[in-house]
Amino acid sequence: MSDTLYSDDAVTLEARDAALYLKGAPGFDNAPELARAGINWLEKYQGAQVSFNLCGVNRTSSATISVLLEWLRMTQKKTLEVDRITLSDSMRELIEMAELSDVFPAHETSFATAGES
Repeated sequence: MSDTLYSDDAVTLEARDAALYLKGAPGFDNAPELARAGINWLEKYQGAQVSFNLCGVNRTSSATISVLLEWLRMTQKKTLEVDRITLSDSMRELIEMAELSDVFPAHETSFATAGES
């Protein structure tokens, strides 16, 4: 079962199992709401591990990275273990270009194929 935490014309954030799923085209106009929605879910989350799935992100910007970094700050605050971060190809390229690959403390950071969600 999934819970929609945020949705507008451009982007959807869902919580399913022990993961946050971000899909669409996040930008600076919805980044604060996306960050807050994810943080609110993480604050209430009772598990020991969490994953982030961004393979459905089809337009990347530094706003998307800032949302992910906010979520990671909350995992550190709650001492949650980040099990996996799954990135779309465009997200991977942006993170590599910004030389931020080492910032993401997941057991596994994987790069999804275009059809995967």
